[in-house]
Amino acid sequence: MNRFIAGKSWSLGLFVAMSSMTMACAAQEPESAKVAEALGAHEVSSDSLRFLTCPAGGSIFAPGEVSLPDRSEYRLTLSADGNTAYYHVDAAEAPFQAIYETHKVNGHFTPGQLVSFSGTYLDTDPFLTPDGNSLFFSSTRPVTGTEERADSDLWVVHKQANGSWGTPQHLGPNVNSDRQELYVSATRDGTVYFASGTFDSDFNIYRAERRGPGYAPAEKLGTGVNSPDYWEYNSHISADGRVLIFASLNRPEGHGLGDLYASINIGGRFTKAINLGPAVNTEKDEFHPSLSVDGRHLYFVRQTWNPFVPSDFYGLDTYCLLFQ
Repeated sequence: MNRFIAGKSWSLGLFVAMSSMTMACAAQEPESAKVAEALGAHEVSSDSLRFLTCPAGGSIFAPGEVSLPDRSEYRLTLSADGNTAYYHVDAAEAPFQAIYETHKVNGHFTPGQLVSFSGTYLDTDPFLTPDGNSLFFSSTRPVTGTEERADSDLWVVHKQANGSWGTPQHLGPNVNSDRQELYVSATRDGTVYFASGTFDSDFNIYRAERRGPGYAPAEKLGTGVNSPDYWEYNSHISADGRVLIFASLNRPEGHGLGDLYASINIGGRFTKAINLGPAVNTEKDEFHPSLSVDGRHLYFVRQTWNPFVPSDFYGLDTYCLLFQ
């Protein structure tokens, strides 16, 4: 893995029961509320908020099952029903970076199992498509020949008729380059979003539309998302293409080393990104965001670097972005 507020929680039961307080909060609506609304919270009813709790910074995801104390887990992606999850693990012994699969049985996730196509090269950043039939990932595996690549490229593997994964396919030169291509996600229509750059310079976020069997040339997103002074990376696009969540380092308005930001796609153009605030971000390092297919839940990684503490997954209901 290459990487360089005091806690509180609240219940919205009383809040939604008191119209006067609702009106007062509406006047002080946080910027992040726009993100929640774009993800579907504009249709929220008071009944659905009555028992919503929003611990600042989110809650650890599947502790002791997926988030384990003695290892670092990265990039969580879940099936539409939430019962299958993929993630990658960094390890001191082989396989050093590999992708794992787990299933929820009787309310608990089973021990992660190495997927069939991973374990030989450095495989990271899995992303399961909304229909559950394809899994994108980053890898140093060779495109031709047998020599491992010095940089990571983007790949996809498709589910076969028998439910197993097929042979990984390279996304091609319109997406991949001699830089690092990392952390891909895709909309329902097949447009992919990803970061490209080098660890010696910076990273920016790109997208490439589906074109025939391949992709149109990748285009760099505009200044609503990318900046000349900071890294933009770990981008996750909502299934409908409307909300882009990403990580950025050391911005002056940030809460810690890395924070999560969001930008809304309006008419094909992404608005100026906003910090997701203390509902998500802390004085630690937040990165690797993922949304549930329905946009109702946000998952991400939290890491402490000094002293080093293995990373874990955290999550929250995106309705929590309505109130901070």
